[in-house]
Amino acid sequence: MQDYIPYSNQGNGNPDADDASIMDNSAIGKDADSLPKAHGTKKTESLNAKIGQSVQQSDVTDYFALNSEAERRISFFAQSLSTAIPEPIPVESMPQFTVFIPHYSEKILMELKEIIRQDSNSKMSLLEYLKTMYHHEWKNFVLDTKILATAKLLSESEKEYTPKVSTSSATSNVGSVKTEKDFVDNKINDLPLYCIGYKTSAPEYILRTRIWASLRTQTLYRTVSGFMNYCKAIKLLHKVENPELEEYFGDAKTFENYLEMLASRKFRLLVSMQRLQEFNDSEEENLKVMINTYPSLFISSLNKEIDPETNETKFYSVLYEVEVKRCNDDSMRNENMLKEKFKILLSGNPILGDGKSDNQNLSVIYYRGEFIQVIDANQDNYIEECMKIRSVLAEFETMENDPDYPYIPSVNYKNKSPVAILGAREYIFSENSGVLGDVAASKEQTFGTMFARTLSAIGGKLHYGHPDFLNAVFMCTRGGVSKAQKGLHLNEDIYAGMNAICRGGRIKHCDYYQCGKGRDLGFNSILNFTTKIGGGMGEQLLSREYYYIGTQMPLDRFLSFYYAHPGFHLNNLFIMFSLEVFLLTVVNLGAMNHELVSCIYNKDTPITDLQLPVGCHNLQPVLDWASKYAALYFANLLFFAIILLTPMVVTLGFEDHLVKMLPQESYGLIQPNHQDNNDTGTRAPKHIMRSKPAVKTVSTFWL
Repeated sequence: MQDYIPYSNQGNGNPDADDASIMDNSAIGKDADSLPKAHGTKKTESLNAKIGQSVQQSDVTDYFALNSEAERRISFFAQSLSTAIPEPIPVESMPQFTVFIPHYSEKILMELKEIIRQDSNSKMSLLEYLKTMYHHEWKNFVLDTKILATAKLLSESEKEYTPKVSTSSATSNVGSVKTEKDFVDNKINDLPLYCIGYKTSAPEYILRTRIWASLRTQTLYRTVSGFMNYCKAIKLLHKVENPELEEYFGDAKTFENYLEMLASRKFRLLVSMQRLQEFNDSEEENLKVMINTYPSLFISSLNKEIDPETNETKFYSVLYEVEVKRCNDDSMRNENMLKEKFKILLSGNPILGDGKSDNQNLSVIYYRGEFIQVIDANQDNYIEECMKIRSVLAEFETMENDPDYPYIPSVNYKNKSPVAILGAREYIFSENSGVLGDVAASKEQTFGTMFARTLSAIGGKLHYGHPDFLNAVFMCTRGGVSKAQKGLHLNEDIYAGMNAICRGGRIKHCDYYQCGKGRDLGFNSILNFTTKIGGGMGEQLLSREYYYIGTQMPLDRFLSFYYAHPGFHLNNLFIMFSLEVFLLTVVNLGAMNHELVSCIYNKDTPITDLQLPVGCHNLQPVLDWASKYAALYFANLLFFAIILLTPMVVTLGFEDHLVKMLPQESYGLIQPNHQDNNDTGTRAPKHIMRSKPAVKTVSTFWL
């Protein structure tokens, strides 16, 4: 969810123009900086001011829907502030860090034909599906489009806005209509806007619809848009810490340039596009849109060139920076280009493993700073979470002064292991896309959040990829970010954690910071992911890291590591086998109890006494054992259910969690009708489901 604030609340399009709109690029208008703006800023301000006079205070609920994603995010933000958070350091003293996003063939930006075209396996288009899920945001998006269209029209005609234009489509939602005919005419005039988001086929309006859909699906544009909030957070925090700087610089433009320079020193967003040289025209156009919107991006790629003399193929690792060519009227009309900054000749083809690990190793040399945050291409981040970056980086304990003196014999000195990896929790935003998305999200939350923080406390947590922070100096001098040997490193991320443990590093987990993550939404993709995890675990059993850990770890940490990683899969095998044996035994006992003559059983009678009637079989002790075993099984189920459900109740609330526990058929009947949990019972398009959808007859709780 990204609740969309109309352009009238965004000032001049500058996210830092109003400190009150801290959450503008996420929960309260993530589209604000991503969507193209119309011309005529001064006239737009005048139009917005006059429209705002007619908007009543009671209309605030139009922008903050009840039970929406904004409520969830604000609730988590408030809860996280009550936890034990390290003391933040000033922005000027904050270490530099890099967000690292590997990209291969993931969708950069949704095409218009993908949005409005009806899939053969669905009865609705992707845009219709998204409008149904985010109908509140779509209404605000249409209102924003109408305001921009009217502002552009007034700018071109060079006419000042007057209240007489109240019959225009731009003010149809805030003005009053005089007759029923005017009302019908306005509705008919606005019909194209509510259908596809625009009335004229101007490129900027088509692009707005594409961006709106891309920010609500699993695209690279959404990931970049989310994690560029770090830049906003750094600038905003520094401005709050030093309020006198704005007066010192005098000129607002000079002050903004200073903040941009500070943010570029503290933060870098690096996208590793392995296939950049092989992009087609559509992908190149989408990439151009992204670098026009976010010119501070750095992009690396693997380039192939033919040597004209030897006719041999040479491989280069290339880092591109964005060369900015600004357009004063519209940032989306910029002609930004990629410019080579570094070009490194490689000894050969670096693709040795399964793809992602090679992509990371190819571009990790271009990171800057002390820490790396590894991210997938289908994630998201929020402005309020980016505000915590100073406390998150303080978890590495690099800024703490050591009070011990190792060269004084009388003082006990204990060398503290450095923090190598810092794990973080994730919110699976695809949980609202059907029962399969809900099941996958619940599974991921159980392991990635509740189980991971427990493993961190007992020393059994490793590195599982996104969105963990890595101590770049420690990791890059001790084996790198990931391994890339084919046939051994299918799960490339976990080897970084094992290397850190074997080489004396610590792995922590922070529960007050979270990122968004998209998960698989189809049967086939979920099964393929499970197969990958299981196959990777089989390969890990062959690795030398497992030998070192199994022979060198103390017993407590070894058991924690075993039951969290290989023991999980082995225990699943034993559990399934034991259940089959137990059921077979119970069936045989039931058949024997029905066919055979049972003895008169008295537990106080010695076993040497004669059993009556003669020729009977004493099955009662075995039956008592089976009943006690079944009772113990349900007691354990209840015990673990309480452990798992308590954090969910604390996070979601009792009512929402009770609804989520019910079977999906009942869940659809009693589910609250709000925008982010809207279930229409209609099959999602192929872009969302990725495979055939599930029949909604299975309970999420029992799975």
